[in-house]
Formats: sequence, C-alpha cells, structure tokens
Amino acid sequence: MHVLRNEALEVSVDTGTFEATIVHRATGRRWAFRRNPLADLRVVHGSTDALAYLADSRECEPLRYRTLREDRLTCLLKGLPGGVGLSLTYALPYDGDALRIELEPIYSAAASRIAEAWYPGPLEPLDEEVAYTVWPNAGGMILPARHDQEIVADMSEYETQVKGLPYAIAYSWHLYQPWWGAIAGKTGYVAIAETPYDFALELRHPAGGPTTTRPVWVPSFGRLAYKRAIRYRFLSPASYVTLAKAYRAYAQEIGRWVSLQEKIARNPVVERLIGSIIFPVSICRHNLQVRPPQHAVTTFEERARQARRLRQLGVERAYLHIDGWGYRGYDNQHPGIFPPCPEAGGWDGLLALSETARECGYLLGLHDQFRDYHLDGPAFSEAHAVKLADGTLPLWSRWAGGSQSLLCAQEALPFIRQAFSELLGHGIQLGASYLDVFAMNPLDECYDPRHPTTREACYRWRAEAMDFVRELGLAISSEEPADCFIPHLDFAHWNGYPRRPTTTGEYLGIPVPLHNLVYHDALLLPALYAYRRTALSARDFLEGLAQVEIPYGNVAWERPEDLVGANQMAALHRAWAMHELVDHRLLDETGMVQEYEYPEGAVAIDLTALRYRIERAVGHGRLGQRRRVRSKGDTGHCVARASLDAVYIRFLIFIFLSTDTVWMHTSGLTCTCDDGMLCAILSIGGHSHDAPTDSVRSAFGLAHSNRWVERKDTHVEDHPS
Repeated sequence: MHVLRNEALEVSVDTGTFEATIVHRATGRRWAFRRNPLADLRVVHGSTDALAYLADSRECEPLRYRTLREDRLTCLLKGLPGGVGLSLTYALPYDGDALRIELEPIYSAAASRIAEAWYPGPLEPLDEEVAYTVWPNAGGMILPARHDQEIVADMSEYETQVKGLPYAIAYSWHLYQPWWGAIAGKTGYVAIAETPYDFALELRHPAGGPTTTRPVWVPSFGRLAYKRAIRYRFLSPASYVTLAKAYRAYAQEIGRWVSLQEKIARNPVVERLIGSIIFPVSICRHNLQVRPPQHAVTTFEERARQARRLRQLGVERAYLHIDGWGYRGYDNQHPGIFPPCPEAGGWDGLLALSETARECGYLLGLHDQFRDYHLDGPAFSEAHAVKLADGTLPLWSRWAGGSQSLLCAQEALPFIRQAFSELLGHGIQLGASYLDVFAMNPLDECYDPRHPTTREACYRWRAEAMDFVRELGLAISSEEPADCFIPHLDFAHWNGYPRRPTTTGEYLGIPVPLHNLVYHDALLLPALYAYRRTALSARDFLEGLAQVEIPYGNVAWERPEDLVGANQMAALHRAWAMHELVDHRLLDETGMVQEYEYPEGAVAIDLTALRYRIERAVGHGRLGQRRRVRSKGDTGHCVARASLDAVYIRFLIFIFLSTDTVWMHTSGLTCTCDDGMLCAILSIGGHSHDAPTDSVRSAFGLAHSNRWVERKDTHVEDHPS
C-alpha cells in the first residue's frame, strides 16, 4: 500500500489491485475507487480484441518521487495481454483538494495496442450512500440515487457513426462539459477530464438505482495514443452548485471561460444581442424525405415587409436569423448553396432584405452548414469527405436534403472563406453568422490520408472557422454550447434541459442549470420559448425566463399583444444578461420548484404548477438576507418576498399563462390560480417615495397605475419554419 498525503486529502493506493481509498481529512469522509465490473482496458491484437485488468500485468514497478508542486506515485505496468505496457500515475499537490490520475501507454515493439481504457473505476462513498449524481447532460441535470427512470449515457449512430456506443462523448449534446460528480451527505466530488477530446462518460442507472459512473478514454486513431489525465476534487460542503462552480474556476484557470465583457470589447456588435428578440426567418423549404417532395417559398421581399412591421410595432433590438436562403432551401446541397434561392428573389432579394434589416437597426445573420455534406450538392467530392477507419464514407439520409456524408473539418475552412467572399462581395449586410452543428455534434475523426484529423484537430479547425467569421466583424453562433467552443462563440442556439424525447418529452432526472452556473456571463443563449410550439411551451417560457435567455419571436407577428411575452423576457435579459448565475436552489422535494439567483435579484419558477416570480434584490444584495412574507390579500397560492429595508416597496403583478395558448393575460384581482394557469409575481424594486417609472411599466407590460388591469388574451403563433 502506498500513501500520498497533504493537508486536505490522504490517498492510499493498492498496487496489487489498483484500487484506492481517499480520505477527506477535514471531515473524515472516505471514498474508494472500486474494481471495474468487466475490465480496465481493451487491447487490440490485429482483428481481435481482449479485455484486461491492470492487475493482469506481469510486472509492476512503483516509482515514488516529488516535483516542485506535487507528490507522485507512478506504476510502470508491463506484460499486459499482447505485450503492451502502461504508465499509471497518482499525483497529489502539496496543497489543495484535487487528486490527478494519469494513464499513458508505454511504447514497445508489440504488434498489439491499447485501444480503450476504463480507469479509474467507479468512485463510491464508504460512509454513506450517494444522494445524487451530477451530470452536465445538455443544460444540466441531477440524478437521484433511487430515481425511477432507467437512464443510460448513450449516443446515436447518427452522432458517432458507431452503432450502440455505450457512453457519452465529451462535447456532444450528452456531455456539454467534460466533467461529472456525485453528492453523498454534505460531501461530494467533481471529476474533470484534463484531456477532454477523447474522453467519454459511462453512466448507467437502472430504474430505482443505483447509478454507476466511470471515465472512458476512447481511442484516437484506434489507440490510446497519448497521456490521459483526470482530476478529482473532493469538496465539503458540496452540492451540484459547488461542483459547477468548481468547474467554472477550472475553466477560468485554463482560459476556456471568456467573459461577455471581453467578447463585446473584441467585437462590439455582440452588445446588440443583449435585450433583443431573435426572429427565425425561413425562406425556402424543400423536403426530399417525403414523396412527392414538399416545397415552400417565402420571398425575401415579404420577409423585409415583416421586418418593417416589427419595427413599427416597437421592436428596437432584433436579430433576424435567416435559414433556407440557399438555392434549394433549408438543409439542401450544403456547402454549395449559391446563388440564393431564385424563387425568393435571388441575390437582389437577399441584398434588399439585408438593407431593410440595417435600416430597422436589426442584426441579420445567415444559417450555414459546413459539416453535413450532401451527395447531390454541386460542391460534393469524396476527396473532401470524412473517411471512417475502414476507408468508407459515413452515409445517411436524415434531413430534408436527402443523402449526405460529412465534410472533414480540415476541409471546411476553404468553403467558409469562399461563402463569405461571395456574400460580402455582393454587398450583403451581415451582422451575425450561424455555423450549424459545429458546437453540438461530436468532434469527428477522419482517416483519409490526405487530411487525417483527430478529434482535437477537428476542434481546432472548427474553432478557426468561428474565429475567421468573428474577425469579419460578425457575432458568431452555432448550435448548442459545447464548452470547448465557448472562447470562440458569442452566442449559441440553444441550451435545453435533457428530455426524452429531446425537447418534447419529460425531463431526465431533475433539471438544474449546470451550463449556466458555469457560463451564463460568458455566452448569450436564446430560450426555446416560441421557437417551436408544443404542449411544453409554458415550461420553455419558464426555463428561458429563469435562465435570463434571449426570447425567440415570430417574424409574422402583426399585433402589439403578440410581443408581450417576448418583451418581458427581453427586458429581463437587458438587465441581467451579463451577470453570473450565482446560485440555484430546489425549493420542494420534487425538484420542480426552483430559484435562480443573480447579483441583482432572483427568478423562482414552478415547473409543475407553471408559475414564476421575479424579484429585484434590495441594494443588489444577496437574497439570503430576506424573509418570506405574505402579500396583502394573499390567499395562500402565492407567496411574495419583502425586503427588510423599509425604504423599498414592491409592485406585485399577477399574470396568467395558459398551457394551451402559451400566453394568456386575463383579469385577476386576487391571488387565486385556476387549474392549468400560471400565476406569476413580478416584484420590482423602487424607493418608497417613487412610483413605478414609465420604463419599468413598459418593460414589464404594466399599466400606468398601481391597480390590477384586465388584459386581453394573446396568442403565440407557430414558428413559420
């Protein structure tokens, strides 16, 4: 047994079994790395595989040594199946609560190779049970130990080109950030992959639990290839918030976290997204997945008329996200989609629309795609496509444009340069750009000897493409916010909580905002609200409001009342978009009543009863300094918070939300909430001698009096695309 010790941790490593025990010295709580259920390694011998444990090595040479910063135990393991070798290191800094574990192949003349590793094994508490697992799956979730859903971190063949991959690869929808953790009692750990590009999380949770997790070191070009490293921090007290904040500190330390202030300084156009409304604008749809193909076109001229109408309705800040503008429409013929759709008006029509957007003071950006590689597109050539390990092309027909492969990331940048040369050369007035799926789909490997690309190289090529577009003076976005791209992105579309099925089903586990606890003040995100119409639109609105996200709107809106919900979200975004999400709390046993705390206030939402409350903090202090009181006339359905500072007053506004029509304002002079309706409390701070200002009234849809005001119903139409 070998022991590493500092003031925070004591680590005991058994070099016979390669299990280890960690003691958190301040609390005495113990955690143990258990033996993997099947194997630690997968070794490849030609066309056959073998599974092995580290303990299967014929020779283990332990080396103990100290550096300027840490105490290290390295075990040189030789004589593993196939004659392969491995270096395993436990490293403990002289101070701090982090243990780092490293795996590195020992190169030899053996024809065999280590392809995959699952080490260390599952980490379990010895003194009490795990209460819940923390998983940055999409926007974030926690998984209670006895949760009644069966949940597995797996991925689709479409995402990975591998059928039935039994884990979640980093920088995919299933693992936005390369970490996870667990809470037991008041202690917990967070595991952070320091070498994240070929990292995955294996997570299995049968209905009723328990949850098992372990890291997976996936092959790079078929082998372990280079040193892999993971750090485990042991925290007390601990919660999902402290784990997310620990990862935030790590991201800041390594430069992965870049503030919105810095992004606005390098590209001032980004500031115009704050407090804006995003309007998805569809031009042409051509769907080859049905017979006969469906085809629909809305002209650039009509979209320009709608933009002018939005300006007349009082929309001051907007981003027009144009999709389907290419020759044959949305998700067709990429990346060779010029000229712009002739039926919609061609180059002249697109130019006129961009000039209208500029006249209205709106940003305009084009939806582009440089990963999907359509076989019937004029730019298709097998020479530029991704090649799998067996030399074949990944092929499927999933989207509207029919059969496609993948464009290698190393080959994409010339197409991107050419596209923007065409657009800017024709005078198109651009303020933003959307490079579809670059920050959402897993990083691609390409085995083509003309442009071999590892996953890390894929990241760097995609990041270079984003940087190129940003250097044109455009706000750059992509689909979803995989965190390796946060330094390169200004905004992303979108950040939903994990559901089954995606976006429309019920929550997996309990949704918690892990992404925004790390990156709220580093990346702008739109909400799902009004982007697509489902039975869960009310929840979409609540999630977007609580996370202070940019609202989506409908470019076809014609009435002022259509904008009420979006204007409320935009007003809050204008105030708090640049702020850190400093804390998050679950307020009931189900986890469906939640509070999101910002430096200047908080938003509480009830995802079951569909209600919310917004509070501005007194003097911008912490909310913990407040007490709960009942508002005058309270019937028991709604509870407001009041300040201990007597110079502040509150204006409580009750608004009702229908799950059927998304927004419904109805008369309501009491606090009683009808079934299926939302009771919302807007609590707006102001000095006691001040009446609500016109700007406050306007922002939150208040009438010019302090009495309850009856509103007419408003209705959010379906997104036209």
